[in-house]
Amino acid sequence: MGSERDEKRHVLINWDGTSVEQDMFIHRVAMDADGMRRLLEDVVDEHARVGVDTYSHVVFAQFRTNLPSSNVAQTTKWGWTDDWLQKLNEAGVDRARVLMDHCRHHGIAFLACLRMNDRHGHSVEADFWLEHPQWRLEEFRGGLDYKHEGVRETLLAFVEEILNSYDVDGIEFDYMRWCHVFSRAEAEQNAPLLTEMTARARRLLDDAAARRGVGRLRLGVRVPQTMEECRALGFDVAAWVKEGLIDYIVPSDFFHTDINTRVEDFVALTEGTACHVYPAIHPLIGRGNKRGLMKLINYRAAANNFYARGAQGISPYNYMYTWDKRRSPGYVGAGLLWPAALGYLRELADPAQVRQRDRHYLFHTMWDQGAPTGFDKDERIHLTATEPAGTQTFRVCEDLTDPKLRAVVQFKAIGLHESETLHIRLNGRAVAARQITRVADPDGQTEYEGRKLDPFHLYLIDLPRGDDDPMLIDGDNELAVTRHRADSPAEGTVTIDELEVYVYVSS
Repeated sequence: MGSERDEKRHVLINWDGTSVEQDMFIHRVAMDADGMRRLLEDVVDEHARVGVDTYSHVVFAQFRTNLPSSNVAQTTKWGWTDDWLQKLNEAGVDRARVLMDHCRHHGIAFLACLRMNDRHGHSVEADFWLEHPQWRLEEFRGGLDYKHEGVRETLLAFVEEILNSYDVDGIEFDYMRWCHVFSRAEAEQNAPLLTEMTARARRLLDDAAARRGVGRLRLGVRVPQTMEECRALGFDVAAWVKEGLIDYIVPSDFFHTDINTRVEDFVALTEGTACHVYPAIHPLIGRGNKRGLMKLINYRAAANNFYARGAQGISPYNYMYTWDKRRSPGYVGAGLLWPAALGYLRELADPAQVRQRDRHYLFHTMWDQGAPTGFDKDERIHLTATEPAGTQTFRVCEDLTDPKLRAVVQFKAIGLHESETLHIRLNGRAVAARQITRVADPDGQTEYEGRKLDPFHLYLIDLPRGDDDPMLIDGDNELAVTRHRADSPAEGTVTIDELEVYVYVSS
C-alpha cells in the first residue's frame, strides 16, 4: 500500500461562535480579563495537542456578528450567549483575535466562518431581516433570498471588513446553516449568482493576501453531502472548483454523520487541482436519538469510508455535543467530556490507526421526516402485505478477504409477527439460516437506549473471517429482505431499522 494512504490527514474543525468556550465559561465564577484570555488560549492549546490544523470560527450569522464592532453587521442580540460575550467585550477581550493569535502561535490556520443563512429561532429578530422585508426568503421564515443584489453585497462587504480588520488565514462559507439561500423553484437557475459572488470573495482574499505579502488565503465551502442536493439548492460546486475559486469542500449532512457519503463524487471534481475534500463528522447519530452520540469506534468507520474514497481529511462540526453536559446535566450525550473527547481526533487523522482498530458502521435513518435540504432521506426498508420485499444500500469500505477482519451485520425488524420469517440476501446471495441469530425484544427500545422503538426482533448475521468470496464487498452493498408468513397473510408493516455492521480487527 502506498505511503500516501498512510499519511496523516487534515483536521478542520468548525465552531459555531459560542459553544466551544461557552461550556467551560458559563458556569464558572467571575473571571477578570486575564482569566478570560487564558481560557480562550487553553481551548486552542488543547486543539493543538490533538493535531487540529485548521480552526474555523463562526463570526457571522443572520447578518449579525459576535465581533466587538462592525460597520456592516449587527453586533447586538447574537443569541443566547449575549451576557458572556458582553462580559468579554467589556473586559476588552476580542475573542476572535485572541483565538486567531494563539492559533498562529501553534501553526494552526484560523478561518473566519460565515453562516450564509442561519435560521435559528431568533433570526426573525435580526435587524437586517426586519429592515429589508423585500429581501426575505418568504418560503423559509428567517432566511434571506440571495437573488437580491443587496443581500450578496452586504455579505461581501462583511468579508471585506473582516479581511481588513483581522489577519485571518481564510474564509469559510457555511451553506449548511440552513441550506436554502434561494426559493426551491428558483435555486438552480440562480446558481450563477452564487458563483459570481464566490468569485468576488476570491478576489477580496487575493487582494488581502497581496497587501499582507502572504500566500493564497483559503476559501472553503460547507455544502450538502450529495451532488443532487447541491445542484437543487443552487450550489454549483463544479464551477467553483473549475474556476479555482475555492480551496476545500466539506460535504456534510445538516446534523448527523453520513457514513454513506459519496466522497468520490467531490474528489472527482477536484482532480488536478489544489482543492481538498474534508467530509464532515457530527456527534449526533440520527433524528430522534436523544441520548446517542457517535463513539470513537463509529467515527473510525466513517473516517475509513471517507479515506478509502479519497478524502484528504475530516471536518468535525457541532463537536461540543460530546461535552455539553458541562452546560446542563440533562443535555444530550454521555461519555468523554472536554478536553478528553478531543483526543479522538488525533487517531481519526491517521488512516493507519483507523484501520488497526475495530470499526462500527451505523446506517440509522438520519431524517425520517425529510432532511432540511428538502430531500427524503429515509432509507429504511418498509415491508407491507402488498410489497413484502425491499432493499437498502450501505457502504462498507472493507476488504473482508483479510483474515484479520471479521464482520457482523445486524438490524432490527419492527412489527414482525412471531410466526413470520425474513429471507435475507446480501448482494444477491442468500444468507444461510445457520448464520442468523434472531432475538425478540418485546419491550422495544426506550429513549434512554437510543431512538424510541416499538417491540422488535434483533437479527444478527455472522460472516466468516478471511472468506475468499465475502458476502460484503469493499464499497456499496445491498441488503435485501423479504417477509414470509406461512400460516396466514401478512398484516401491517415491518420496518427494517438501525442497520449496523461491526468489523472486528485481530492482531
